[in-house]
Amino acid sequence: MIKLNYSNYLVDENFNFLEKYYTNLNKNSKFAKPNESVEQRYARYLKSGTFKDVFKKYTLKKIVLADYNTLNIIIPDIEKEITKLTEKKKKNLKEKIKNLFNYSDKFQSTTLTPFFTDNFCFRTCFYCNKDFITNFERDKEKFVSTFQLDHFYDKNTYPFLALSFYNLIPSFPTCNSSKVKGSKNTFKHDPQIGKFNNETCLSPNNNNFNFENKVKFKLYLDKSCKNLHIKNKENIDIPLKENYSNQYDKYIEIFKLNERYKAHKNIVVDMISKAELYPESRLKELESLTGIPFQQIKKDIFSLLDENTDLSKQPFSKLIKDISEELKLL
Repeated sequence: MIKLNYSNYLVDENFNFLEKYYTNLNKNSKFAKPNESVEQRYARYLKSGTFKDVFKKYTLKKIVLADYNTLNIIIPDIEKEITKLTEKKKKNLKEKIKNLFNYSDKFQSTTLTPFFTDNFCFRTCFYCNKDFITNFERDKEKFVSTFQLDHFYDKNTYPFLALSFYNLIPSFPTCNSSKVKGSKNTFKHDPQIGKFNNETCLSPNNNNFNFENKVKFKLYLDKSCKNLHIKNKENIDIPLKENYSNQYDKYIEIFKLNERYKAHKNIVVDMISKAELYPESRLKELESLTGIPFQQIKKDIFSLLDENTDLSKQPFSKLIKDISEELKLL
């Protein structure tokens, strides 16, 4: 829902996070028997056999640091090579891939999550904008994350992307849970969730991700509502609607955004109640009485967001902004 630009959340704005991530990955990924880093093991596997046939076009670094567009090339390319193999070779290759791109609980908790926690200050979940994913200080200079690293392209379906930086999205645990995203396929058709015109979802860290402007919360009032008079939250609906395309339909369905936001219609009801209580004439009256500028009074009463506000800093900020536009408060 909210675009993820890593540079905006760096603890140190001069930190080269991609190079450091790759260095850190090799430093902390020592395998036993034989003692080698993930880069050394990849190079050894690449020398011969089935692994070479499938991965010969790619260095480990290219896979691990591949941006979103490159990931979209790597997936079908590698899958095409795998389809050429016999079932026995596929099974052996799968074991090698699982062994190499090892996203075990131990490795994840000691290496990957700490890297994101130590070097980035994220605020709200990029998938839903409903919950904070901030770090907190447990001990002096020791920070703990409240986010989980979701594999945008499921690691069980695409195990060769299990350690790829741009495939790891900091998210609220609910978004990453089996009840919401889980292992659903964001790259191609998944029978669990039906068919969509665009089966490959855009990830929040994709340069083309523009959910904020392309998709809006729309306000629908029951016929019984007169002059914004709302009896209860059941009188309204606030679905997400995309303008002029359906690029984000699957994304909205996977993260159950419409269903989950229905539980928070009280936020919108409160905004509507204030709009009924404070029409423009009342706001101008308050301006005359207090001397406070009209726009400032309006902003304070309705908790309006500035035009260039970073929506990732506050939960429900997109909902508030979109409904403010619907109510013509902006």
